[in-house]
This record gives sequence, structure tokens and C-alpha cells, in this order.
Amino acid sequence: MSQPEVEQSSQLQQMKPYLIAAGALLIILLLAIFWPSANSPDVDEQTNQPIEQTAPVEKELTREEQAVYEDAVKPEVFQPAPIPQAVVIESSDEVEPMVVSEESAPDPIVDESDGAIKQALIDIATSERFASLLVNESLLQKFVVNVYNTANAEAAPNHSLIQAPQRPFQIYQQAEREWIDPASFQRYNVYVDVLESLNTERLITLLDTYRPIIEEKFAEIAPPNSRFNDTLIDAIDELLDTPKAPVPIEVYSDSVMYKFKDDKLENLSSPQKQLLRTGPENMRRIKQVLRDIKDELYASQ
Repeated sequence: MSQPEVEQSSQLQQMKPYLIAAGALLIILLLAIFWPSANSPDVDEQTNQPIEQTAPVEKELTREEQAVYEDAVKPEVFQPAPIPQAVVIESSDEVEPMVVSEESAPDPIVDESDGAIKQALIDIATSERFASLLVNESLLQKFVVNVYNTANAEAAPNHSLIQAPQRPFQIYQQAEREWIDPASFQRYNVYVDVLESLNTERLITLLDTYRPIIEEKFAEIAPPNSRFNDTLIDAIDELLDTPKAPVPIEVYSDSVMYKFKDDKLENLSSPQKQLLRTGPENMRRIKQVLRDIKDELYASQ
């Protein structure tokens, strides 16, 4: 193996934990779419007026006084202080640099507020629609709950990360039977477009920042000794196991909601049925992203 190949292999090994983090962030959208100075003169301190300088009064001295005065004011010979010798460091002497202990350095403060997390997510997507799709509260908590519930074949309708589609679910009638209108599938196009617009490199950096918080929240709801990465893979597998359904897809109303007429489809888990409702093309695109993430997760273990 050549030196460049060795260096590249080493870099890939170092990136493995970050690839796991990137996969975790990518899955957010997948799971979410499923639910719905000058000198101054002296101043008198009391009057704040300049102090007048009084000229000295000259006085004639006698010969004896003059002699005493001259002796008193005779200047002394100034003896300068010795100049200190320069300190010379021999070439053999070693000067140890000051080392700052890493333990004493404070950990960087991570802003885990919803506003900071939402803005960080918006910044890594090229789609301008991302900001309008994300919810504003409990983003990390909802993300963890969605991963956990999906892995257990359950829905998390009260923990949606994404705003519901504005257009309603539509059906059409033919031969006294009801079918899903293709317009209902198109409601999810924008969600998949946003998913595919995420910047992978910045995704890796972002998840590395928030991963400890995600792990902490996961430990609060998962059984002891559970691993978030394992649960994430289980969630991906649950969605990848969603079977294809020929279109048009027949449904019926039970007065509360529409259900799949085919019992095999209706008996699927809630996450799988919601993935079916995104339509064949969107489901194909979503599954491709899921496979890519899963490959990275396995390669990093």
C-alpha cells in the first residue's frame, strides 16, 4: 500500500465516529416526515483655583553664614550604581516551555437551546424550505424518541420534528371504490428534497457537537445497556422492511380515518404504513438514503 493510501486509510478510521453521528442526523428528517494627556497647573484643593507661585525674597548673608551655607549645599560626588552583568544562557542549557494542562482547560459550552439547534440544522441544508418545516421545541428530545419508537415498530405522533403537510390527504373514487390520489404523495416531495440537500461534512461536525447530549437523552428512555447506534440501525431496518405496494393503493374509511384495503398493508407497523403514504418514488429515494446511512454505520463499527 502506498503512503497516500495509508494516510487515506488512517483518516477514514479517524472519521468513523463522525460518520455514525452524520447518520444519526440524517435520520432526523426521515423519521420526522413520518409524523405528521498634557500637564495641568497645580490646583488648590479647596478653591479649585491655580496656586500662585510666590517669588523668593533674597537676603544678604554675613561671611560666617555664607561659609556655613556653602558647606551645607556643597554637592556630593555622584556614584552611579554598578551596571548588572547580562545573563548568558549556554547552548547546553534547555529552557522548558510552559505547558498548559488540558485538564485545566474548560470544556467548550455547547448551546443546546432549541433556537441554536434549529439554526445549526438550517445552516447545513441548501434548501430554503427547511426552516419552515422544522418545529421549534424539544428538537433533540423528539429526535431520540422518534428513533427509539421506530426501532420498536411504534409511532411517535406527539413528538413530530417536522410540520405536517399543509395540503390534506386526498383520495378519489372509481367503480365505487376509494384510492389514494397521487397528489397525496406529492405532499412529501419537499421533505425528501430537504433531506437530500443536507451538507454531509457540516452534518458530521454538528452531530459530533450534540452527540453526548443525544446519548444522555437516549439513556433516559432506553433499557439499561442499550446502545443508541444499535437502536438507530433497528429503526432503519424497520423502514427498509416496508414492502412495495402497487399503485393505485386502495383504501377505505372507518368513519375516523382511512385504512389500507389490503390486510397485508394494514397489518404493517405504523412507521411502515406512514412510509407507504409518501408514495412509491419518495419511498424509493428515502430507502436509498437509509441504505447509505446503514452502510456507513456498519463500516464504522
